[in-house]
Amino acid sequence: MAKYIDKMNLPERAEKTSGSRIVAIDVFCGAGGLSLGFEQAGVDVVLGIDFDPKCISTYNQNLKNGVVKDVTKIRDVSNFVSKHADSDRIDLVIGGPPCQTFSPVGRIKLRSLGRDPESDERTKLWRYFFKFVKELSPEFFVMENVPGMANIIYNGGNLAEHIVSFARKLGYNAEWRILDASEFGVPQRRKRLFIIGRKGNRPINWPEKKIKKPITVWEAISDLPKVPHGFRENEIEYDFSGRLTPYQKLMRQGAGDVLYNHMTRWHNEDDLRAFSLLPEGGRYVDLPDELKRYRDDIFKDRYRKLIRNQPSWTIDAHISKDSYRYIYPSKKGGPGPHRTISVREAARLQSFPDTFIFLPTLTHAFRQIGNSVPPLLAKAVASAILRSLGGGTR
Repeated sequence: MAKYIDKMNLPERAEKTSGSRIVAIDVFCGAGGLSLGFEQAGVDVVLGIDFDPKCISTYNQNLKNGVVKDVTKIRDVSNFVSKHADSDRIDLVIGGPPCQTFSPVGRIKLRSLGRDPESDERTKLWRYFFKFVKELSPEFFVMENVPGMANIIYNGGNLAEHIVSFARKLGYNAEWRILDASEFGVPQRRKRLFIIGRKGNRPINWPEKKIKKPITVWEAISDLPKVPHGFRENEIEYDFSGRLTPYQKLMRQGAGDVLYNHMTRWHNEDDLRAFSLLPEGGRYVDLPDELKRYRDDIFKDRYRKLIRNQPSWTIDAHISKDSYRYIYPSKKGGPGPHRTISVREAARLQSFPDTFIFLPTLTHAFRQIGNSVPPLLAKAVASAILRSLGGGTR
């Protein structure tokens, strides 16, 4: 496969105009999971901003008007938005400032490097998000982050509460909650913290749990072709002839008979043997001693095989480095495939539809997926906001 695939004959994305729909911009947009969910709910996201050109490449393939820009370097917000957004008004500012300093793993890494997470400049990126809120004065804002934000001591208190207080000083009724994506139709137990603000003292609507029984891994990915490890064809035929689950039907809408991004990592023979010997839910610590290359008291979860009849555990950005914690749920000792999950399987577990194409490489795609807000969770949040307005128009 070529290093870059953004010159392929990919389907054209549709251009949209705002009309009377609610208009939003996405700050720190990444690959576009939050934007996509809000678009699915009926919001017109007219601008996405991120410093990573690879993310913006993916964003523009699937959405519209993504701009490569370091948000911290934007001095005149109003002028920047006026220049790049195809709308004369902004009703909603959404976004997820980078969360490395808020996550437990990120904080441990920083301390191992002798750096204080509270002093890291990324801990203050939320302020740049609110620079957009302050200057654009939207009716609503939605900020998303990891649950660890609620555990950060900031100016003597909880950072999430501090941000809520900050928003109230700007004239917004603001609240924060932690939502589990698996309760909103995403086949993954992934908790995210949301802070929603609404101008004035008007109430805030939060999404209600959508399903009682979570979508499972197998309900999400069992229809996808059983490709081997090291498979690097980015565009293949989708020829499943069995009965699709409701979730699979949702993911396949508009995708036709083509499947993109179903690429997999190559593994050595030791890894392949280890994968084949693990039962569903099995971990590195469960392997025979002769297959252990690392200490199993420290690396108990270095390998972990997904469980078919349960949602996935959280898919994080580390999947871009290796996928050992996301081993395909083949039967122990069975025919396979014995490998870690593909890009498309990871995207399915994050609720990205099959029409959403990740650019430019496998590694970038995995990182973008791991850093994303699941679109169906974003859609639930957006739908709750629209209900508070009595619909999706102004």
